[in-house]
Amino acid sequence: MIEVKRAILHILDLNAGVPVYSDNDLDREIFDYLLKHLEKASRDAAAHTSKLGEVNPVRQQLERYLDNPDVFAQVTQEMAGRLHQDLMLCGEEQAMDFVAIDMMHMEIPHFAILMYPNQLGYTHKVSYTDNQQNNQIIQHHAILPNPTQKVSTFVFIDMENWTVTFTDKKRILDGEEVYLLPDRLLNCTMPVSSRDTIKKVHKIVTKVAEEFGQNPTQAICAAKSVLLEAGQKTEIIEPAEVGRKVFEQHPGMQQSYMEEITKASLPKETAVDRDYAVRANKSHKIKTDTGIEIIVPSDFFNNPDYIEFISNEDGTISISIKKIGEIINR
Repeated sequence: MIEVKRAILHILDLNAGVPVYSDNDLDREIFDYLLKHLEKASRDAAAHTSKLGEVNPVRQQLERYLDNPDVFAQVTQEMAGRLHQDLMLCGEEQAMDFVAIDMMHMEIPHFAILMYPNQLGYTHKVSYTDNQQNNQIIQHHAILPNPTQKVSTFVFIDMENWTVTFTDKKRILDGEEVYLLPDRLLNCTMPVSSRDTIKKVHKIVTKVAEEFGQNPTQAICAAKSVLLEAGQKTEIIEPAEVGRKVFEQHPGMQQSYMEEITKASLPKETAVDRDYAVRANKSHKIKTDTGIEIIVPSDFFNNPDYIEFISNEDGTISISIKKIGEIINR
């Protein structure tokens, strides 16, 4: 549950090279628009989670704001100015709107930033010449995303425990790849996101199975089943635990898996949105070299009563699908 308390907009005009700061909050009538983007962002599995230290400049600015709400405009102008300067150094030309928000998220005070890249759009224009009405279609260079669009760059800061959740895109600054939010504005680390963690676990399970001559399809489906159960029960995923369960009967494969997750710098555990855990792991699509495609619920792969993989003497594989009550044409 998110409740927007106040918000302010600053325009990062990268074409003119000068930021346009606001001294006043946005009208409450626009809060519903912001709320839709905030709610979508709060469920983004691609977001990274980190922490702001005690001497972190952004944390110190927000602590100043908590002590004195009158500095909201000043504090957000300073943040917007730093981003504007870095975006200019990166050679960005597309103008952006920087929206800073004071809100409650799960009954905890949060500070959020939404970055809206200005898009090219079209609208109508009505003018009058010599007592005649003239209707035209014109280009508009500062169209914001619609309420259903995903915001690709955002920040959520928990102002009680100072954890920070964010997404950002890679840019080039002084010839080096950087992420402006963690590297320049927030001054925090950028751990692997829950989405990337799940993807890397899938990849490592497949790699280990192939190295040991096992069926990678069965291994990845077993991993999906473990991940699905963990996401549904606790919303916490432990990559090491996935390997222990998937390769329970194969100590050598377990060891190889543990070495791979260490190389990949996967976290000991990561929080994952339940809806995303279900979407990412509820089923697996099999495609054979004969062109047959099958989508099977992950839970069924560990149950030979429903599906069974049979290794034939000639080296081919047969798939037996059981307990079918009805076949429906799609």
